[in-house]
Amino acid sequence: MATGSPTSNVRIMSDHVASVVEQWRSLRPGFDLIGMAVFGRISRLARLADLRRAGVLEAHGLQTGDVDVLAPLWRHGGEGLRPLELRRAMMIGSGTLTARLDRLEAAGLLARHPDLTDRRGRLIHLTAEGERIVPEVVVDLLAVENDMLAQLPPRIRQRLASDLGRLTATLEADDG
Repeated sequence: MATGSPTSNVRIMSDHVASVVEQWRSLRPGFDLIGMAVFGRISRLARLADLRRAGVLEAHGLQTGDVDVLAPLWRHGGEGLRPLELRRAMMIGSGTLTARLDRLEAAGLLARHPDLTDRRGRLIHLTAEGERIVPEVVVDLLAVENDMLAQLPPRIRQRLASDLGRLTATLEADDG
C-alpha cells in the first residue's frame, strides 16, 4: 500500500512497522502509536544500516564499534585522548573500551603511551597505519550511508537529519 502526501511528491511505501502499527490500531483504536511508528522504524533502520556498514568494516578488517574508537582519535589530531574521554564520547563501559583498544592495538592501528601530565594515566594515539586507514573507512561508510538515503530528495534528507538531531538533543538533555 503506497500513500502520497499532499505536500510532497515522495511516495511512502508500506513497511513492516506500518503493518504492525495498523494491526495495533485495529485491535486498540485508542492507543497513541506514534512512538511505536517512529522508534520501530529507527530500530529497523539501525539494523539495516549496521548490516551494510558491517560489509564496509569487514573489507577493512574492522568490526562494528572500531570506527567509534578510531574516528575520534583521528579528529582529535596527534595529541591523543584519555580512555575516559573516549568512553564518554562513545557511551560505553570501560571493559568494552579496553577490549576494543586491545584489539586495535594488536592490529597496529593505535598505541597507548604514558600521559606526561598524569603519572597514572595513558594517552591513546593512532599509529601511522591508523592515520592512513581512518579516512578510507569513513569515505566508504559515507558512500554506503548516503546511498541508503539516495531515494529521498535533498531537502527531505536535511529535514530528517535536523528533526532527528532535535530529538536526540532533547533526549540527551533529559538524561543529562
